[in-house]
Amino acid sequence: MFLLPIDKFNEPRNLMKFPFSKIFRNHKKNIPGIVEKKLIDIFPKAKNIDWERKDELFEAIYYLEEVEHIAQFTETGELIQYKKNLWPDELPEILKTEGGKFGEIMNGIVIYRGTDLFYEMIVRNEKLDRYEFLYDTDGILISSALL
Repeated sequence: MFLLPIDKFNEPRNLMKFPFSKIFRNHKKNIPGIVEKKLIDIFPKAKNIDWERKDELFEAIYYLEEVEHIAQFTETGELIQYKKNLWPDELPEILKTEGGKFGEIMNGIVIYRGTDLFYEMIVRNEKLDRYEFLYDTDGILISSALL
């Protein structure tokens, strides 16, 4: 199979052959070096890192031991928070009990924000409506929203 170099996609005759090339090209995200370095300093075993800019923050989606994580940094490299995906059975018992009152727990996320710890759950009720619940470590409901 013959592949054209990436810079050839911008030529008009090749855009006809590859109409979605501009959509699927990897665009430079302009992540500050200090931010990228801070992620690796904190999470040296992070793999498959993908960066996004979210307003004034930089968000890294990455994997540690095959589990998805998300970290948010300021432009100076300060870690604001990071999240780790959990299976429902990995949630603390008190949160499984509290979340289970509303329906089936679809997934969980532990959120590390400074020295504070929170848990987010997606719960589906009997009508198949999905809700997002945010709890503290004591099982106190902080917020909820219909998704």
